Amino acid sequence: MYNNLENDEELIKRVQAGDCDAFNPLIARYKLPLYKMMYRMVYNRDDAEDLVEEAFIKAYRAIDRFSTEKKFFPWICRIAINNALNFLKKRKGQKADSLSQYENRLMDRKTDPVRMTESKLLKEKINQAIAQLPDEYRIIINLRVEQECSYDEISQILEIPKGTVMSRLARARKRLKEILKALGGIDEM
Repeated sequence: MYNNLENDEELIKRVQAGDCDAFNPLIARYKLPLYKMMYRMVYNRDDAEDLVEEAFIKAYRAIDRFSTEKKFFPWICRIAINNALNFLKKRKGQKADSLSQYENRLMDRKTDPVRMTESKLLKEKINQAIAQLPDEYRIIINLRVEQECSYDEISQILEIPKGTVMSRLARARKRLKEILKALGGIDEM
């Protein structure tokens, strides 16, 4: 039996030693953060769930090559991001336009749109704007804002220098602000 007190390194060593069940706490620990990230990339619940599941399968199959000197979350995150980017490339020709993606997200809500507060409307507008960002900007915004990763963690996940992380994040924020202004109703951010 495993508990949340066991760190990733201990669990991974057990999996590498043949204890398949030791992978379950890792799934439980990281499934939700990965799902949130995948959903913000593909804006479809089923696709996001499939991408997370695929990431865990790939990670499990490659666990013997994983070095416990590294952190598990950046590694599984990189696998999930690669899956999502490949998925988006395949879907590019079939990609729904941003307006229909926005409408689909509104339909996903369980709350009545009439009763949404201004903050919820603003959040939807921000989500719509984020959906219009190029993949590299959407990923970096998601890692920094949604996953609350540090610049160093983002650098490790994306395998790019910290300075590149900072400059991409600055460009992503600038582009996001431009998109939000173009959508109307948001003058200052």
